[in-house]
Amino acid sequence: MRHFTPLISLGALALLAGCSSYDPVLKAGSSDRKSFDIEVVEDTMVLELNASQAEPGLPYHQIRKVQNFMADYKSRGKRHGPLIVSVPTGSPFAPQYEQSVQETLNIAYDYGVLDVSRSDYDSNGAPEAPMILAFATFRAIPPNCPSLATINMAASSTNDPQPAFGCATQANLAMMVADPADLLGTRRADPVDTLRRAEVLTKYRAGESTATERGEQETGAISTAVE
Repeated sequence: MRHFTPLISLGALALLAGCSSYDPVLKAGSSDRKSFDIEVVEDTMVLELNASQAEPGLPYHQIRKVQNFMADYKSRGKRHGPLIVSVPTGSPFAPQYEQSVQETLNIAYDYGVLDVSRSDYDSNGAPEAPMILAFATFRAIPPNCPSLATINMAASSTNDPQPAFGCATQANLAMMVADPADLLGTRRADPVDTLRRAEVLTKYRAGESTATERGEQETGAISTAVE
């Protein structure tokens, strides 16, 4: 009987192994982007400009505000719609506002902003009614990261990610992204240059060089100063 004891023990171990379930120590598939989503909401940037009795058009101290607003629109609002200019109708400062509109359009042109739409509103004769510049944009809301003081960092027996793992990265991304609309999906590609494509194909079929011809002043040479 002593010869059969090891065999019986091995058989029992095999049965126990067959009944057990395999649980990998390292769990795959965890993603901080899924656990801590960045919320992207549509927003409206607004700049109110008041007229001055002493200065026709835009007051001097407001010109810099308009310039900064144009730069902001060009960087994160241009792709989402036009720049809106709203002038109060019936305002006692109507002549000043009309000149302010022209000066605003000149500043917009200097910044390469050409998509401008005007939409006036009724001021009911109120002298404090401002001229309004506005454009649509998107705003990123970072996730609410749990405090590390509430997490037991020593509890790592299962090798699972900590509850706050990746949250700081997502929060930083939400604060740093230039245009939060990029988090919603890829941008649309610009239309292709069909004329240039047709010209290249025509030269290719004729056996000609498709490279752009260089002028007399376009020369290049490899430096031999260091060998």
